[in-house]
Amino acid sequence: MTNNEKKRQIILPAPVVLDPVYTAFLIEERNTVNEQPFSTGDDNSEPNDVTVQKIRNSEERAYAIQKLPSVIEEDKTIVYNSVEVRLTFLRPLGTEKEKLPAVIFYHGGGFIAGSKLIYGKPVRDISIQNNVTVVFVNYSLAPEVQFPVINEECFSALAWVVENGDSININVNKLAICGDSCGGQIVAATALMAKERGFEEAIKTQIMIYPMTAPKESSFESYELFGNGDYGLAFAQVMFAKNMYFGDNDNYDKNNIYAFPLVATNDELKDLPPALILTAEADVLRDEGESYARRLLVAQVPTLAIRILGAGWYIVVFLC
Repeated sequence: MTNNEKKRQIILPAPVVLDPVYTAFLIEERNTVNEQPFSTGDDNSEPNDVTVQKIRNSEERAYAIQKLPSVIEEDKTIVYNSVEVRLTFLRPLGTEKEKLPAVIFYHGGGFIAGSKLIYGKPVRDISIQNNVTVVFVNYSLAPEVQFPVINEECFSALAWVVENGDSININVNKLAICGDSCGGQIVAATALMAKERGFEEAIKTQIMIYPMTAPKESSFESYELFGNGDYGLAFAQVMFAKNMYFGDNDNYDKNNIYAFPLVATNDELKDLPPALILTAEADVLRDEGESYARRLLVAQVPTLAIRILGAGWYIVVFLC
């Protein structure tokens, strides 16, 4: 082989090269949340030694010290069709009298954790940088409630905002729904519910960030590649979360599209709102999200799917 031929060789990178910023974030996260919810060294490990409350407490402590940008914030408990849910409205300073577009935000946390404290900075950034009202949905948590309670609460939040937009200075003609992880599942399910229940025109855009979309017995390459927890989220944690909300036996409804949007038919997916799906290269949930993006494309739903290289779970919400 000549020297010129050697120069033309392409050296392929390793399968995953983490961005230094994300690597630093992982290290800081592990040092801050020093109580690991459960062992992530084995993707088949069971979280037998953990309580849900420990998970919630460790996350709350980790984010209690973050500095939050100033916004106008208002809490309101609403009722829609006998479903009660707490909403937090956040809008940029000085916009009290403006009718703004809105983003309804469904937080992640595996259905068992997550709060407006933990998501304080990202939702404020969304509001300030885009000049929108963010409606943060403080939905009930599993295992205190199980499917479909959370999804019904989140749909009720959407329906209430649509029907009461004028009274809260929201332009309901410019309404998006957004969520990460299990919140991405809620986004997908809410869009399906809205189509079925007469709110098909309400949502202008659905934004899913590394969403959960698949039944528990599903198998994806990303489960095998990134399931040990080295990249921020373990497969055992995913299964723990799904068991807490959907039930830990074999009697759960694997074909319920509001639980597992990936099983929806093309007809059920057809005419859903345009979708943006963000995934991370080194995330155990990567393939669930990208599979759902492909399903939407097959159903002719305008869809943009973006994979962020060099990153894992948490990257979009907590580092962008």
